[in-house]
Parts: sequence; C-alpha cells; structure tokens
Amino acid sequence: MNNNISRVLIGLMLLSGVGLSQAASDEEKLRELERAMSMPSETGMPQQKRTRAIVFDNQQQSTSPAAEPAAQVTASTAGSRDCGSLPPDVRTVGVDFAIQFNAGSAMVSAASEGTLNQIAKVLALSPDRCVIVEGHTDVAGNFDKNMALSRDRANAVVNFISTRNGIDRKRFVPVGKGSTETMPNLDARDPKNRRVVFKVVTG
Repeated sequence: MNNNISRVLIGLMLLSGVGLSQAASDEEKLRELERAMSMPSETGMPQQKRTRAIVFDNQQQSTSPAAEPAAQVTASTAGSRDCGSLPPDVRTVGVDFAIQFNAGSAMVSAASEGTLNQIAKVLALSPDRCVIVEGHTDVAGNFDKNMALSRDRANAVVNFISTRNGIDRKRFVPVGKGSTETMPNLDARDPKNRRVVFKVVTG
C-alpha cells in the first residue's frame, strides 16, 4: 500500500468519525490480511493471479456501476474447494478487526462499513481462498446470548461483504465464539475483546 493511498484512507476514515489511531491500526491490519491472502497455499491448489491493483478508499462498490463487472468476475472465478467442510485442524492466518455494530445487535455500524469494503477488496484478490469469519465478545452479559450475538455478527459481516461487494458467499465460514477466546494479556471484561477475526485458510 503506497503512502498516498495510505494518507487518503486515513483521511477518509477521519472524516467518517474514525480516530487517527484506529485508522492507522486498520491500515496495518489490512496489510496483514493482504499478506495472508498472498501466502502460498499448502493444499497444492493453484492461486489465482492478481489482475488489478488494489486501491483502498471508502467508496461503496454496490453504488458504483463500474464495480459490477469486477464483482461478477470475482464470483465466477471462486475456487471449487468446499469451504463449508473444512477440517477442525485446518491451518489459518488470522487478522482481527474492531468492527463496530449497533448496540446489542448484529447490524453493522456505518462507522465500520468503509473498513469492511476495504477488507472485501483484499479478499477479492485471491478468489480461491476460504475465509473463516469469527465473531467474539467480552464476558459481560449472558454467556448464551453472547454466543448467539457473536454468531449473528459473524453472519452479518459475511452478508455485508458478499452482498455489497460481490464476493462469493461460499468462500466464508461464519463462526460465533462468544467469550470463549478472549484476547491474551487482556481482561476478559475489556470491550477490546469484541472483535471480528478473519482467518485465511492456508492449509
């Protein structure tokens, strides 16, 4: 990601109400996700070659006429791997994002729509890759409700990326983790445990 694009991304995120530290954090995480997507597959499955450069901005592809053909190509070139039948010990590289939702619901907050659109652009670069999308919560509240909410939020993220950006939904495996995997070295009650983790399957 070159410096000009980085500055534009941070500027747009600041205009949308995202703090400078969060914008910088998301930028680095997008880099991590892009690196994970470009890692060689350990399954022997051939990788789709990149056909276009990635551009990070906050434009919603669903409202851009020029984005529709690219979305159709992305969907039609998705790999034939059955992402819904991944073994439990499958190898992955995970990147977590502090995706925001409306309070107590699974509706994606407008403040995170730009970030999800950038994530979708990265995921579109390797249409053969399966991605496990995990929803996580902190320990506050009822355990079962948190588990259900985390599952609903993972599904909401997958639906957003799929419907708004034309990414094949079959590539995603949404999973609710609730508060079962809080972040290491962090109080289990800390709100930072509320996150969405994108696990790119590499093996």
